Amino acid sequence: MAKPGISQEPIGRLVEGVVSGKYDIPEFQREFVWTKNQVANLLDSLIKGYPIGTILIWDLSDYTQGKHVYEDKPKEWIVDGQQRLVALCILNLRKPYWLDLDRWQMYLKKYKIKVNILTLNVSLEYSAIRKNPEWVYPHEIFNANDLKTFAEQLAAKMNRPDLFTIIYDNAKKIQDILDTVVPIIKVNHSLEDIATIFERINSAGTRIKQADITLSYIAAYNKGWVRDKFMAYVEDLDEEGFYFEPTLLIRAITAVGESKAVLREVSEGFLRNENNSLEQAFERFKHCLNKLIREFRNVGILTSKLIYAKNAIIPLIYLYNTFEDEFVFSKAFFFFLVALWRGRYSGASETTLQEDINKIKNAVSFEDAIKNLIYPLGITKVDKETVRNATHYQGEGRFLKLMLYLIAYRNGAVDWFTKDRLGYTRHNEINKEFSIEEHHFFPRSLLKGVGFERDEWNLLANITFINPGTNKRLRDQPYTYIKKYGIETTELEKQLIPLDEDLWKLENYRKFIDVRSQLIAEGINQFFESLYPSIFNELCK
Repeated sequence: MAKPGISQEPIGRLVEGVVSGKYDIPEFQREFVWTKNQVANLLDSLIKGYPIGTILIWDLSDYTQGKHVYEDKPKEWIVDGQQRLVALCILNLRKPYWLDLDRWQMYLKKYKIKVNILTLNVSLEYSAIRKNPEWVYPHEIFNANDLKTFAEQLAAKMNRPDLFTIIYDNAKKIQDILDTVVPIIKVNHSLEDIATIFERINSAGTRIKQADITLSYIAAYNKGWVRDKFMAYVEDLDEEGFYFEPTLLIRAITAVGESKAVLREVSEGFLRNENNSLEQAFERFKHCLNKLIREFRNVGILTSKLIYAKNAIIPLIYLYNTFEDEFVFSKAFFFFLVALWRGRYSGASETTLQEDINKIKNAVSFEDAIKNLIYPLGITKVDKETVRNATHYQGEGRFLKLMLYLIAYRNGAVDWFTKDRLGYTRHNEINKEFSIEEHHFFPRSLLKGVGFERDEWNLLANITFINPGTNKRLRDQPYTYIKKYGIETTELEKQLIPLDEDLWKLENYRKFIDVRSQLIAEGINQFFESLYPSIFNELCK
């Protein structure tokens, strides 16, 4: 085994290698996940001359399993440094070899970073600097063939020819970033050793997830399985509107296969697919998740975007796998909603998931399992004051908004302006891109104009739902626009809007909030009771 080779590579040459296909990412690598601020901070660090860390490259001539592109030719594989290299490509406006055009265009729209050519400050693009000539995209400088002409044109655009020297010097400093050398460590270990290395390194200061490591071992032991089977299924789910992080699904597969959510405890034999154990668990997992997706759609969970704590899907998958013949979705959905409400799987949830998997594993029946899951969470009836004090976008209000949407969906609510059913396209097909789109019953601009504070505009009881893309720029009070658009009272009822017309007038806003808060509280309690009457009434005596 050769010792690691240490070298240096200019940033410009690294970007060229990523663009040309000299460098690729192996199938077990995660996607690009950096935030806009991280990309901006990388550029700021380079401008200030800060080091940006080492790139770890793996050189194994007989490994060809790329994450997105399969070519039977030798490459060098990025084990640690993908996030930084993709960020550099974004800043240079040059597409990495392995990314498809759609994903690349999505990145370009999302990651808009600018640098002030006079001060060298770095910022995310926002309206005030969008057309300000002082603020330029870094790729305009990186890709400029003649900096003198670039500086002259920019100074003329500012009507400040006297700033030519400053602009030129700063542009030169930015373009020289391409000549900045970055330390490169190259190794040629086996794939199994690379998985171990992957386990022991840190990336951008963040510990690599255990699920990423597990995925890398599966890739090491089962050539092509991750790319050709697992990732293909992940992509199929995405096309259906149910995208889950691969690392989350790996945890679900190990739960089905070995009753383990703590991935450090998964056996090597399972990862090696001994006795076809991994493959069998994968098939069972797909069967369970596909069934649950069908059930979710029936109740209004049309896409995974509506599941804001996605780890909650794992115990449901395991519950269905364990008790398929006894499984009652309404009861499982009751648990799912209560778990979301109580934040059961938010944050670091590995231990919590394992506790609940053990409860299911040790239960003698589905009914026994579901009660063992629900009882420790506790549940009380939702009261008017809880709703009255909730804002729709944070804390408990986020959950209550989901519940209000589920009620509206169950009631067959339609978009008031297009008349299309919530969650459906104009052609009466499920909208696989659906996300909850809020409409403020009393428009925010109207409330702001008479002195209400932001939190009062955004009270949950002021929220109704429309389909994404609907024009909702209303300035009138509800009393006016309801009549103007001919919104039927039956459609208002479906979204728990009180029908007293006096409550639709601006001067009665607070009274409207009180009355509707009561209607929402009653509606949520009735929804819960309809899912699992016996346990709801038992716990809410």
